[in-house]
This record gives sequence, C-alpha cells and structure tokens, in this order.
Amino acid sequence: MGWDRATAAHVYRRVGFGATRATLEQATGIDAVLSDLLERRQHDSLLTRGVDKLMALEEIEQLQAWWMSLILRDRAPLVERVALMWHDHFATSHDKVGDVRLMHGQVQLFREQGLGDFRELMHAVGKDPAMLVWLDGNANRKGHPNENFAREVLELFGLGIGNYTERDIREAARGLSGWGVKGRQFVFRGQYHDEGLKDVLGSRGNFSGEDVIDLVLAHPACARHVARKLLEEFAVPTPTDEQVTTWSEVLVGQDWNIERTLEQLLRSELFLGPTSRRARISGPVEMLAITLINLGGSRAVAPRKLARAATEMGQALYRPPSVKGWDGGRAWIHAGTWLARHNHLTDLAREHGDEFDFTSGISESATEMPDLVLAQLLPDGASDELVALARRAAEEADEHREALRRIVALVLTAPEYHLV
Repeated sequence: MGWDRATAAHVYRRVGFGATRATLEQATGIDAVLSDLLERRQHDSLLTRGVDKLMALEEIEQLQAWWMSLILRDRAPLVERVALMWHDHFATSHDKVGDVRLMHGQVQLFREQGLGDFRELMHAVGKDPAMLVWLDGNANRKGHPNENFAREVLELFGLGIGNYTERDIREAARGLSGWGVKGRQFVFRGQYHDEGLKDVLGSRGNFSGEDVIDLVLAHPACARHVARKLLEEFAVPTPTDEQVTTWSEVLVGQDWNIERTLEQLLRSELFLGPTSRRARISGPVEMLAITLINLGGSRAVAPRKLARAATEMGQALYRPPSVKGWDGGRAWIHAGTWLARHNHLTDLAREHGDEFDFTSGISESATEMPDLVLAQLLPDGASDELVALARRAAEEADEHREALRRIVALVLTAPEYHLV
C-alpha cells in the first residue's frame, strides 16, 4: 500500500480529528502516524483540573464546551475519538440523569477504559451510576424486576437484535436485581436481589448481575457485535458478515483488547484502502473538530459556540436522543440539520478566515489559492465542478482575504467535504 498526503489525512481524520498542514507534511508513513496517535494520551493539566469548577455550576452546556475543548486541543485524539464512540454505544442522556457529575464520570470511564479490555469496560458500565439512573436500576427488585437495563445489555450493548429472547431479558433482569445507586455511588442491595434459579442465554443457575454480564460476553454474538461497532466507526459504514467475522476473531485473539485490535485494523488494507475513505457522513462533533484542526484554527472559536453548533446540527454531547444513541449516517443530513451545517460553516469561514494558521504563506495568486485550500481540506481530490467553482470564486473576489474566505466557505459546504 502506497503512502501519500491523502493517506495521512485519512488516518488522522478517522483515528483522531484531522491534522494541520504542518502535521500532514511531517507524516512519513503509517508507523509514524499511528505511533503519534497512540502515544498522545495526556490532556493539558489546566483543562483537566478546571472541570471540577465547571461541574460546580451544574450546567451541562459548560461540560459540553469542556469536552469540545479537549477534542480541539488534540492532545489525546484517539482517547477522545473512542470516548465519543462508547458514548454513542452506551448511550446515556443528561435529560434523565440530571447530574453533570454522573455524566462526566461516565465519559471519564470511557476515556480511562475505552481502549482496554472490552469485558472490563462492560462490567464497569454495568455498575456506572449514570447508567443505572438512566435505565432504572433502583427500580429493579426481587418480585418486581425492571427490564430496562437487562434489555439494553442484550440488545444494544452486547449482542444485537436477534440473539436473545424475551425470556432471556426477563431472567437477566432477575440476575441484575439489587443493583442501584446511593448518592453518586453504585450500591448492591442484597435484600432486593432475586436469589432464585434463572435461565439466561441457554444456561441455568443462581446468576448474579456479574454472571449475567459474563454470559453476554461469552455469547458468540458479542464479539461480532463489538467488532461491527469498531468497523463502522473506523473502517466501513456497512461491513460485510465476512468482515465482521474476521475482526471478531481478531478481537478475541487480542484478548478483547480494543487498542491492540484497532492497531491491527488501522494497518489493514480494509482501513487504508480506497473503499474506506470518505465512506460515511461525518457526525457534527467530529466534522467541526476536523474542520478547525485541519484549518489550524482550533483555538479560533470558543468551544461553547462549537458545542452549541453541534447541538443545532443534531448532536448534543451528553444528550443522545435515545438508548440507541445517534442514528448517524444519512440521519445527520436532513433539511434542518443541513441548513445548520451550511450556516455555521459559512460563518466560520467568514468570521475567522484571518485566524486560520494554514493560510499563512498562501500566495495572493488567484490561480494558486484554490488548489492550496483544496489540497488541505480535500486531499483525496475534489470534483471538477468544485475545483471550477473555487477558481471562479478566487477570480471574482475583490481582494486576497475575501477570496480565501469565499473558497474556504465553498469547500466546507460542499457535499463531499461532509464525508469522512
């Protein structure tokens, strides 16, 4: 597999949130790029310490802005990419939880364990206070089982539809009875736990909540379910059954370690080849982050403004629309959200064009400017129509900066730019 600027941009776009022009120019090969992305794990200490004061305000909008600031600083891109993926997978919303500390704690869990052993992550999520509030853990008691958490453990988190029965859900709920929250901590209330025999996924026993999760993890469908999630996020939006089988075997062979599985995936032809590039519609958070980082303007726009823009585009951090998370794909693009994308990106180009680092050194030549902008924002190549429109915009502008703003706005609002 050959290596060029477009390949480097693809890796940084998918594994992190884009790269500046200088970073792309220094990218010498997949080994160097993956080493860079895998080694960057530490956020700015000022940012991490500051979150406690933000949470004291008890405003979810402040926490949304803080997460955007972590992403834009680009100090731990893969950590934040994976945290965002698990936030969608184990979708939990502040709208019901109503506690910013619990919401922050859950995403911190994804940061700390999201690249480790999925089995450990699954157990940790099962006892996460935000999750138990979200799916009514306190209401799950012996004699009156609440099936909400059990259903999602089987349907959304571990197995996928078609790999369990309604009886499995009822029996799993009995095993999970007694799990709840006291204050902001997980608590097991033994008096509410059903001690009777249970039949879960073909096994019979006096199962505890931990046993139920282990039975889900041991089911053959679980590795496939997790592998499909990784493929959809990083490689192809609609993986084939054969691809899912192959990468589920890799996952198990890597002892369920997400980082090692991803490192193998990211070196594969499936990821680096042409079918993976610009293959899915970008979500609002990643699209905004990729745009600002690509343009070298990650500090040009207030994170709170960007978090609000992502919300208007259909992705409110800490507020997924349902237990299924965000639908993604074409669901990101409809009349209302596309208008929001267009308006915010146009405003970004017009209001902050002078602040983008990548513009330094760009010639005032009307013939060179469009090619330089396109090379940074669409290194895989742009359509002939977009190239022509960019060149015409440069020729018609009255002065250099206005031409630059027009071209950037044109590219950012082009449909092909919204593919990642």
